[in-house]
Formats: sequence, C-alpha cells, structure tokens
Amino acid sequence: KFNFVIKPNFKTTSFLIDALIGTAIGFFILHPLSMIIQNSGEIPSYAFNHLLFTSMGLYFSGIGLFFGSVSGFFRLKLKQKNIELEKKKLIIEEKNRRFEDSINYAKLIQHAALESELVIKKSLPESFILYKPKDIVSGDFYWFTQLGDKIFIAAIDCTGHGVPGALLTMIANAHLVEIVKVLKIIEPDKILNTLHAYICKTLKQNETKNMDGLDIAICVIDKKNKTMEYSGARIPLVYIQNNELNVLRGDKLSIGGYSNRSNATFTKHVIRIDQPTTFYLFSDGYQDQFGGTKMRKFSPVKLKQLFLGINQLPMNEQQNILEKTIEDWRQSEAQTDDILVIGVKIKL
Repeated sequence: KFNFVIKPNFKTTSFLIDALIGTAIGFFILHPLSMIIQNSGEIPSYAFNHLLFTSMGLYFSGIGLFFGSVSGFFRLKLKQKNIELEKKKLIIEEKNRRFEDSINYAKLIQHAALESELVIKKSLPESFILYKPKDIVSGDFYWFTQLGDKIFIAAIDCTGHGVPGALLTMIANAHLVEIVKVLKIIEPDKILNTLHAYICKTLKQNETKNMDGLDIAICVIDKKNKTMEYSGARIPLVYIQNNELNVLRGDKLSIGGYSNRSNATFTKHVIRIDQPTTFYLFSDGYQDQFGGTKMRKFSPVKLKQLFLGINQLPMNEQQNILEKTIEDWRQSEAQTDDILVIGVKIKL
C-alpha cells in the first residue's frame, strides 16, 4: 500500500494545469482531427504525426513561458512585500526601543523622588520596604521625612499603574513635601485633608469631573512622647504588640477623585508605642494577587496571618519571607498590581 502526498505549490499547480489542458486538447480536438485527416488520405500519417507533435511542443513551450512569467511576477511581488514588511518591522522595533528608553528614564526620575532606604534606616533601623512595580514604573510609592523628633512614613496607592499611576505619584509626592516640609502641617488627619484639596485643585476635578486619586496611610512617630499617630484613606494600619494583632481601618474616603463630599474629614488615631511595636502599611497589590491552586486572590486575611507569624523575626527575614510567599503563590501567573509593603519595628 502506497500513500502519495502532493504538496500544493505554484509549480505543482502549473504542471497539473498544463497536463489537463494538454490532455483535453489531445482528446477533444487533435485526436478527432487526426482521425478525420487520416481517413481523408490527403496527408500522410507520418507527416501529420510530425505536425501534431511539433504543435504540441510549441503549445507546451508557450504554456511554460506563460506560467514562468506569472511565477516570476509573483516572486517579484512577494520579494517586494517582504522588503516592505522588514522595513516596517525595523520602524516598529525602533519606536519600541525609544519608548522603552523613555519609560526606563521615567523610572530613574520616579526612584529619585523616593527617599533612599539607607536614609530611612538611619531613623528606623528595624524596617523594610517591599516595593515591586507591576510595570517599569509604578502607581504605588512610599514617602518618608523627619522633622525634629517626628518621623513621617506613608504608603500611597495611586489610581492605576504604569505611566498614568506614576504621573500621579509625582504630583502627590510634591504636594506631601509642600504640606509637611513647607507648611509644617504635622498631624496626619490634617495632612490628608490638605492633600485632598491640593489634588482636587491640581487636577481641576470640580471642573472636569476627573476621578483620579489615591489611597494612603500615613503614620507620624513621636519618639519623645512615645506615641504614633495614624490616618488612613482606604489603607489600614496593622500593628502588633505582645504578639496580638490590631487593625485600624482608616476612613472610607479617597484622596482626590470628583465627589460631592463637603464637610467629610479624615480621622486621627493615636497609639502608645511605649512597648515593642511592629506595624505594617501596604497597598492592595499583595492581597489582591491571583495564584494558588485555585487561582484566587491571596486575601487580606492571609496577609494578616502572615504578619502575625513573622512579626518577631528580623526585618530583613520578614521581607524575604513576604517576597518568597507571594512569588510561590502566584507561580506563573502575571503580577496583578503594583505591590508595596512597609514594615517597621519600634523599640523605645
């Protein structure tokens, strides 16, 4: 048993067409004509056969030249198309390269606006910052400064991620610097109230109905009085004392975003830190990461359990465990959102 496979291509198709046309001409035209002429006896059989084969040769030569010309035409067109596609590919690659260069440069600018972790560790030696942008630039950022005995640290989650989110982080960072360092507003609730007004004004949200904004948790640590003040806009504060986990949820208000709220203000919470205290500020990127065997979100509950389980470990170990846990959780799943987790241990 033999299996024959004919791959359809231009040469095969041309040959089959030639054969079919030749067979048709021979069977329907030349063969009947041959019989008529031979029966008439006017042309010798050998002369007619010579004429027949000569005619067939000329025919197939013509057919061959025709299909050769057509084949050459299409080969030329195909070559031209390939050259055109290659040029377009090079143009697209160049545009992509320039775009990536611009984004990478924007990353340098964004990182320059963030306080160095070395500077943070001078004021908060037992601390870590787990910062994992989803894209090259991030919509999450952390903010830190110190004025006298007061240390300010915040976790901020701006609308979106990537370039749009990163632009908003630069606006928010500049406003925080002005509010705290220039205007000397040092109470966390007043900082958030002022930041909300600034963001609305900068983005002209009362005019454009623009909905961009940010969520934030800010802590003001007063080492002299052994207190910590916290205010939050949709980002909680988790703190652990005597291995007991506590959660302050903050207010259900965002910073910025067009709204009709008029008199709503943020709440200030005061915590005594005269005993060893470990606290965590974090955006929703960690707890919202999809993964696990059932491809579900990590969840706030799991994250709090994780904090409770690691809070007595050195801060660098805590950071490593948090990073490994989320990587193991998501496996091959893409990162869902920007991830930011700040951990601080205070012993006064």
